[in-house]
Formats: sequence, structure tokens, C-alpha cells
Amino acid sequence: MFSAIKARLQAAAAAKRERGEPRFFEVFGDAVSETLFLRNLAIVLGGASLVLCMALLRLCVRPPLVIRVSDLGEPMPITDARRAAYVTAPEVRNFAEHFTRNLLAWDLYTFVDDIDRALAMMAPEAAAKMKSRLDGLNTTSAIRENSLRTTVAITEIEVEKDTPDVVRVKVRGTRTAASYEKKDYHKETSFEDTLVANKVARTAKTPWGLLVVEWTEAIYEER
Repeated sequence: MFSAIKARLQAAAAAKRERGEPRFFEVFGDAVSETLFLRNLAIVLGGASLVLCMALLRLCVRPPLVIRVSDLGEPMPITDARRAAYVTAPEVRNFAEHFTRNLLAWDLYTFVDDIDRALAMMAPEAAAKMKSRLDGLNTTSAIRENSLRTTVAITEIEVEKDTPDVVRVKVRGTRTAASYEKKDYHKETSFEDTLVANKVARTAKTPWGLLVVEWTEAIYEER
């Protein structure tokens, strides 16, 4: 029975082919055409989205164009703001003064916070080296035993070298140590500190855009 039906269908199909009639009715032709159009449109939009995402990523990593204005009102474009962390000379001097006072103005009541601030102004390796140096001098014990109250008078700050990446500064002055309890305790030291700082990106932890990587001190006179 099924063979007979199959044979009849094959015969009818053959007759349609001979007459040039289509084998199937194009009932879903419009739906297929629209589906193909939507598929191609989705492919095009997906490709455009991918291109836009790549362009956006490229713009995100591109350094901004920074334009500063000189004292004469002339524009000074800085095309690579990350590499050339622009730090002005007054900022360098201000940084050197704060660092020196935090590091050397030992006071019984504030020395812990002061030294922590000085170490935060240094690169990690330099800060670890400075901490070891202070521990080796028994700084904490000396401050507490003598109830120290130290003042630092800075007489000169000289910027010896200022490049796009590094600054080298000399700080000269006098450190006067007294005591809260011992009235006859008095010690005065003339010093010259040399610090080298790298220029870094400005963040909440490095608002000056500088971090000390090397520090040395020369003592000229003690009395």
C-alpha cells in the first residue's frame, strides 16, 4: 500500500517537472527572506559593536593631552602626561621641606606619625632601608628616654637636577634638639641632606607626584 502511494507521488512529481511546475508551494518565502535579512543585519551590527569596543579600549589607554599655561600665558602641551609627570619647582621645594621636617623633627608626642609620613613619601625599598637605619640608631628609645623636642630650621633648598623622570635636591639647615624634662639638654647640628626622588603619577598617596628613592646626610657641625 505504502509502495503504491509512494509510486503515485513520484509519478505526480515527475509529471509536474515535465510541465515546468514547482515541486513545492512557496508559502514561507517571505518569512525565510526576512529571517535571512535579520541574520545579516545582526552580523553587521555585531561586527560594528566589536570595532567600536576595540576603538574605545584604545582611547582608554591613550594618554590625555595636557596643556599647561606658562607665566607669560603661552600654552605648553604635554602629550605624554604619564611619562612626563609635570612637577613645578615650588612643588619640589615644598616636598623636600615637608620630607625633611617629618624625618628629622623628632618630637616625643608626634614622632611616630611624623616618621610614618616621611616613610610614606619614599619608595618601598628606600622606606625599608630608612626604617632599618632608624632602628639601628635606636631612635625610638633615644626620643623617649630624653623626651626630645626637636626643631628644624631650613636655610636653603637647592634643586640640583630636574629631569622629566628624576629630581635631585639638597636641603641645608640646622636641627636643634631640646628636652621636655631635662632643662640642660641642648644639642644643635648643622646638616646637608641630599635626596633623589622619582616623578610618579599623582594619586591620593602621592599628591606631590614624587617618591624619594635615595637619601644621604652630611653633618657639618655638632654643638
